[in-house]
Amino acid sequence: MIWQAGLSAVARESIAKQDMKPDRVRRPFGRRALRWLSVAVIVVVGATITLALAWPRVQGFIPGPGTAQFHRELDPALVKDYPRVLGVAHNAGNRINLTRTALAHGADVIEVDLISVGGRLIAGRNQPLQWLSNRLFPGPALDDVWAAAAAAPVIKLDLMQSDRPFLDQLVTYLTARQHTRRMMISTRDPDALEYLRPRLPAVQLLFTLASPEAVDRLHADPRLQAAIDGVSVFEGLINAGLVGWLHGHRLLVLAWTVDDVSRLNAVVWDGVDGVTTRNLAILEALS
Repeated sequence: MIWQAGLSAVARESIAKQDMKPDRVRRPFGRRALRWLSVAVIVVVGATITLALAWPRVQGFIPGPGTAQFHRELDPALVKDYPRVLGVAHNAGNRINLTRTALAHGADVIEVDLISVGGRLIAGRNQPLQWLSNRLFPGPALDDVWAAAAAAPVIKLDLMQSDRPFLDQLVTYLTARQHTRRMMISTRDPDALEYLRPRLPAVQLLFTLASPEAVDRLHADPRLQAAIDGVSVFEGLINAGLVGWLHGHRLLVLAWTVDDVSRLNAVVWDGVDGVTTRNLAILEALS
């Protein structure tokens, strides 16, 4: 080539050697491309697995059909008793549209599962692969739920965490709000309730009774009894004797989760003060 004419022999030899080694220049690029492709495949597979694991929980926030039958099966003998029982809309605060629907059907209490993600209080539950799925499928911020549930007589926060930073964050949020509306907090952690009691004196604190062991713990622990205003009891544990003992200690009794009319009738006969349900017809009956 003409442009090579003025080059020294050494320079021409160097250029010739470079021209003879195209494969050595291209191969590292090929390996890098392959590595990036492998990383992309891993990310896509990981995201797919995360979605598959978390989706059943996400679907759990979406109401399904099948509630109309309860409009026809309420016990006439209990009609006078239903309105004295609070209707708690199960997890309705976890989605704004569910909050509005529950209020439209007469919910007395909007229940919100509460967690902290990235320093924000949000509605929802800890999912599989917690760090990632909580960011992929975040619930609404507590501020938004609070506003959407403004018409509810009561808002109930069901704590999904009980670590000290979370509790302090909750106390900070509620301190200025605890006198503005009726509020309930429920948790399975007795220590969390004792921590919250002096810090949120205007909030009704509920110990969640999810097992016979929790019932035994409450029977045997006077400090816990003194720290709480009531209990949220798994419906399978409800009987007249337990409700009588709880009322004897001036504790509010909420039963969860009651979706069928026969069980609704049973717990109302046993004397519970509130029923947590996903069934809109039951909310209507209790309103």
